[in-house]
Amino acid sequence: MLRAIVLGIVQGITEFLPISSSAHLSIVPRLLGFATPTLAFEVLLHFGTLAAVAAYFARDLWAFVLCLVAPGRLGPEEAATRRRLLGLLALASVPAAVVGFLLQDWADEQTARPLRASVWLVLTTVIMIAAELYDRARSRRAAPVAAAGPGAGAGTRAERLGRGAPAAPPDPADAEVELKRLPVAKAAGIGLAQALALVPGTSRSGVTISAGLFQGVSRGTAARFSFLLSIPAILGAGILKLDELSGATETPAELIAGTVAAGVSGFLAVSFLIRLLRTRTLWPFIWYRLVAGGLFVLLLSTVRS
Repeated sequence: MLRAIVLGIVQGITEFLPISSSAHLSIVPRLLGFATPTLAFEVLLHFGTLAAVAAYFARDLWAFVLCLVAPGRLGPEEAATRRRLLGLLALASVPAAVVGFLLQDWADEQTARPLRASVWLVLTTVIMIAAELYDRARSRRAAPVAAAGPGAGAGTRAERLGRGAPAAPPDPADAEVELKRLPVAKAAGIGLAQALALVPGTSRSGVTISAGLFQGVSRGTAARFSFLLSIPAILGAGILKLDELSGATETPAELIAGTVAAGVSGFLAVSFLIRLLRTRTLWPFIWYRLVAGGLFVLLLSTVRS
């Protein structure tokens, strides 16, 4: 039971923080001496995290339903905005769906090797480092624009970003405005990046937020889009592996405990990261990945089966 709860918490936290759930779910059992989780158990843990992100964005999901079946309840403008955002999510989901269908077996093979997953965890951190450095350089280049006149900083964050000027950390309302105005090309770019998350250690949230930064999207807005985008991705991956449920060796109580632990910890992780990225960068997670990944490689290199 302890193993199920611990692995559920690991899955819930690492699914949404940019530190890679696939790598940690491969590495942690090996380091703690736990039996490798069955694919059936992993499927249920993913459904637990799916429930977590769906609960956090319940109002958004309900609005998507209304914009399709009862647009009058939202009003014409809000319904049109929601339909547009839903279309962006559908478009951005295509690359991951295609790549996942073609390369899922390769990804499972990589994840099954903890040492290899640890190496990937370190190597793929370069994407997040490059994104943060690019965003810092872009902000510095744009700083003179912000200082050019008294009206340079006016408007919402979305409007300031559109002019190329840096902005103070946005409040949730500004992040919502930026999300609703997200250009098709930027949404597609984030979707293409999500396909890279198939590589163990990459992190879906890490690579998609990084893609947003490369395109001038704020961290908070990129995180919200990333989490909404994770819903069809997790659901699709879970459906493809439903036939694995019959292979569970864990008891029903362990399966339930792990799923609940993943759901609760996942909800807390989503809430934490969205609040954090309103004012902070990805650097704490970058340093964690480099240090922890290096330690994982060292420890696993000395562990014998």
